[in-house]
Amino acid sequence: MAKTNVTFTNFAAKKLLGKTQVRPSLTDAEEAYPSNVSVPGAGVFAETIPREPGTEFFTLHSASAGSPATVERVYFDCVAISDGYYDADAASADGGDESQSAGNHAYYLKLPSNYQTTSSNPSRGTGSFVNNKRLYLSRGGLQLIPPFTTDAGLPGSSGNNNYFVELYKGDPTNPSNKLSETDSIDWQFDYYSGIIFIQDYDASKIPLTASAYLYVGKYLDEKITDLSSSIGSGGGDVSYGRTAVTTTITASTSAKTLGVSASAALDIRLPAASGYSAGQYFTIKDEGGNSHTNNITIKTTGDDKIDGQNSIILESPYAAVSVYSDGSSKFFIY
Repeated sequence: MAKTNVTFTNFAAKKLLGKTQVRPSLTDAEEAYPSNVSVPGAGVFAETIPREPGTEFFTLHSASAGSPATVERVYFDCVAISDGYYDADAASADGGDESQSAGNHAYYLKLPSNYQTTSSNPSRGTGSFVNNKRLYLSRGGLQLIPPFTTDAGLPGSSGNNNYFVELYKGDPTNPSNKLSETDSIDWQFDYYSGIIFIQDYDASKIPLTASAYLYVGKYLDEKITDLSSSIGSGGGDVSYGRTAVTTTITASTSAKTLGVSASAALDIRLPAASGYSAGQYFTIKDEGGNSHTNNITIKTTGDDKIDGQNSIILESPYAAVSVYSDGSSKFFIY
């Protein structure tokens, strides 16, 4: 047996329209289960995926030693979808390529009922990582690693591609229960929605469990939030804030802009360059416009230098200078 042209066409067309095929005779508008394209890297997955992950179940796997764990191999439960129950005789609208009995042709994957007590995922019990959660209901919160994310197993490349989903008709620890990728039931799998479609029903080959790798790393939106928090707190050396200066002071390493409005000459003493992060910068500005009469002298601490000098002077109206630290013993004007 082989997939018919109708099966291939319907599956591909519905996928492009954001639907998962559970029955060939249903139009894309009638199909109830969503789908999408799995996009790795910066598109969705924001952390590196192992090229060839370990095979232990409910164990976290990382791309390399010291890098974040991003995938977990999980046994999922397969649950029949009622819309996928039909008689697929060759003569029917839902037909395969030969006569067969009526049965379920579509199944969704869900996390097992004991996921939270079995998993090593630190996020278990939060978000979509909860017992019995259906993948298609997570709207991308639960995503399986599709096999195209690695070159392992490709011609000319070494290693095995472990990211292909595996289906089992019984106890998944028994190898004899595994359904081959080329089994005569002609099944195909949607890695985004976690839905299995079987063209040719066989009552002796009903999938009960599935094995796949679940992404447990950070998504792009979480990475962006982390970066925004770092920037906002000054951890990325980019934040906004103005410190008003009217008399001689010792500047703070957290000061970003020192706005000077003085009635007499004054000094701004800089903290040690080692107190700044490498590349951290700040600006000193004569806001009063009178530094030609009230000079602003910027002095270093100890043996630190600014472009090789112990001090620099702002001595023209509305003068300004931007300086960054090497994080050790020097400041530089830029």
